[in-house]
Amino acid sequence: MICASHPALLKHSPPRGHPEQPARLRCIYEALERRFGAGTVVSLYRLATKAELYAAHSPEYIDYLFSLGRSETALDDETFFSKDSLECVLLSAGIGLELVERIAAGTYRKCFALVRPPGHHAGSSCARGYCIINTMAVAVQRALSLGFSRIALIDWDVHHGNGTQEIFFNTASVYGIDLHQDRLFPQETGTPSEIGSGPGKGFTLNLPLPPESTGAYYCELMESTVYPLLKSYKPHLLCISCGFDALCGDSESTMCLQPQDYGALTGIVCSWADELCGGRLFMVLEGGYNSALAEAATAVWERIILS
Repeated sequence: MICASHPALLKHSPPRGHPEQPARLRCIYEALERRFGAGTVVSLYRLATKAELYAAHSPEYIDYLFSLGRSETALDDETFFSKDSLECVLLSAGIGLELVERIAAGTYRKCFALVRPPGHHAGSSCARGYCIINTMAVAVQRALSLGFSRIALIDWDVHHGNGTQEIFFNTASVYGIDLHQDRLFPQETGTPSEIGSGPGKGFTLNLPLPPESTGAYYCELMESTVYPLLKSYKPHLLCISCGFDALCGDSESTMCLQPQDYGALTGIVCSWADELCGGRLFMVLEGGYNSALAEAATAVWERIILS
């Protein structure tokens, strides 16, 4: 197992006061190394290429991002591009690619990519919701090319992963399951009626949850609803878009999860990975803007270690 990141990811710098700040990642590094020792977070530096990004994003969009270079601009009302953002999103995607390649090679079974900015709102041709490049989607496309023909992708970030859904909406090779606060963001997506289309019809499942949902409710829903579907699907790889913004008190939601609830959720998916797909589990950090973020990430890594 490996928990991977790189200090250069701290260089993406949205404006002062923006929720997605470098301190999010820094506090996780510090907490993991206090709890588990120096070297817990392995430093990987790999930049994704344009060709690798084209697998999940349109060439026009990727070429536009490269054209920005080191300029500073707003990609939408809340998604900002700073002078080091291109390096950071290429590095985020590159770390994801490196980890799925190591899983495919059998070097590791369970991997956690501690990256930023988050990615699951980035669609094939646009940035949105703090997200510029969809790290998970780029990694999943690589996993498909490496022979993992059935991939289960669970997104438990508190917001609907609209970008990831859009990218994989038409394929049966990725079973997308999204647990999120109902109509929080984006308000126009994430309903149960969105089930995929064409060959992908029936391979998208949205589970919108009421405000103030607890970790116990999340875990019950995972066991009663998600597990039977995955057992039938028989994935070759289990992927988790791991947002921590359902933590109680997070500025971006009104959910009631505690740090230990993320440990419980991770324990569930680790056991599923062991049972269903040879232990192969790939996790990517998404959102989370609460002071308990580091404690939740520590709970996740502890459960991975114990699995």
